[in-house]
Amino acid sequence: MEDYILAVANKDIMDMAKRAFDLVNSKLIGHGERVAHIMYRLLKETGSFSPLEIRNLLILSVLHDIGAYKMEEIDRMLAFDTKNVRNHSIYGYLFFHSFTFLSKTAPVVLFHHSHWSALRQMKDIPGPIRQAAQLLHLADRVDIYIQNPRYKNGNQELIEKLKDAGDEVFSPEIINLASGMDFFLTEEAWKKENREFEMAMEAVPLTEQEKESVLKMLIYAIDFRSPYTVTHTIVATVISQVLAERLCEDYEEIRDVYWGAMLHDLGKIGIPMEILEFPGKLSSQDMKIMKDHVTLTGYILGDSVSQSVREIALRHHEKLDGSGYPRGLSAKELNTPQRIVAVADVVSALTGVRSYKGAFPKEKTRAILTEMARKGFLDVQIVAYMTKEFDVIMERVQEKTGPALKAYGQLQSRYEALSSFMEEKRWIP
Repeated sequence: MEDYILAVANKDIMDMAKRAFDLVNSKLIGHGERVAHIMYRLLKETGSFSPLEIRNLLILSVLHDIGAYKMEEIDRMLAFDTKNVRNHSIYGYLFFHSFTFLSKTAPVVLFHHSHWSALRQMKDIPGPIRQAAQLLHLADRVDIYIQNPRYKNGNQELIEKLKDAGDEVFSPEIINLASGMDFFLTEEAWKKENREFEMAMEAVPLTEQEKESVLKMLIYAIDFRSPYTVTHTIVATVISQVLAERLCEDYEEIRDVYWGAMLHDLGKIGIPMEILEFPGKLSSQDMKIMKDHVTLTGYILGDSVSQSVREIALRHHEKLDGSGYPRGLSAKELNTPQRIVAVADVVSALTGVRSYKGAFPKEKTRAILTEMARKGFLDVQIVAYMTKEFDVIMERVQEKTGPALKAYGQLQSRYEALSSFMEEKRWIP
């Protein structure tokens, strides 16, 4: 599966990441990107970070709040003086540490709300990590200040607020650094800084494996929000790949099916948890919101992926008779790769545990698939192959879901351990 390379640039990856993060909560729109820009200015001002370190820290900055999805904590995060914001810091750290190439730098996310009074006691944490965590904390607070209409006295008031916190919150070096900067840029200065920021992001190109790891972290960050969706994307992707290898004509189609399946549910990051985990039939209003995940996926993908991958991802709920969503496309408008992912998505839903149902057994799943094909919803040929080779295909699925379930269990265990430890040590307020 790792052989299927998604041909995208650094900018494409980060654009998708920024758009995904914007959907976490409406109150956080633009926050990650703005913080990353402030972080860039701070990193540049220190003069102590290499181009590679700057690029990596900017990626972390854009997605520093990726672990946030609980409304009550988000409200606390948006206060200038934060309290009880451990959850998103720990989850964000674990996502980066477990799934990306940034594992060594990930503690910056873990400690981005930590006060200097705690950080200076962490002698086993490397100095550059503590410094970067402080810089990210500062960038985060600067953006919260600038966006709050209560604060109207500009840069001078901001600096005074930072100084008032003393060395309890920020180190003297960080305060001195901030004191010499103006965080309120003119339009011309902003344009210049934006060009420099983009150059810094592209200065050290990401490898294909690095780009893939960031995308997969986004996917896991969505799937791992609920025990009911942990393996959904993996199951749908494996089934899609197997079917594509049998029914598609060439490597490019198989690759596009793989990535279309991988990315098909990115938009669920913007769907409230109470809807995703509702233990019963959704109301018509909530179902409309649920269906919006396809449109949100389209927003995240933008034009950062090929048209083929984009259309595969966005058409997994279309039906051959035109009764699907979001566009009500008909059979003549749906090609084989798109039909494959539609079948795989249904199989994943039927065989998976949900808040409103248990996993359906083999024969019930096959019967439902056959009936959907008979009614003209799903492709007859694809369903026939799926039902015929059900055992073989699901054996492949089991091989791939095992590691994901293990990773989920480990992540939850590490979260509990870290949360207890950091509460005891008071390392995050």
